[in-house]
Amino acid sequence: MSNVAELTDSSVYGLRRPTLGDAQGSLRGAVDNPDAVWAELLTASGLTGSEKTTDAVATMIKAMLGRGGGVAMCGSALNIRLNAYSALATVKDMIARTATVGLRPAL
Repeated sequence: MSNVAELTDSSVYGLRRPTLGDAQGSLRGAVDNPDAVWAELLTASGLTGSEKTTDAVATMIKAMLGRGGGVAMCGSALNIRLNAYSALATVKDMIARTATVGLRPAL
């Protein structure tokens, strides 16, 4: 993951970095007994559920994708959000650095 995505939890162009809470919440409408599934995912991923890093979210996504079915669909959606956030954060950082040296970004 890009280090840029670790710099802030604020939104980037209106998109907020997904969290483990988002991963857990996504299960509520997708699977029966989401609390049990969440506990299993935490065990499979080696996470506690309290981690705040992008790497922790990426680790959970991998566990969700490996589970298949509705859980994998939730993982896929979360992966799309994380990749979009990381890409937008990188672009925002590039624009900010370019502005500080007085250059215009190439179009």
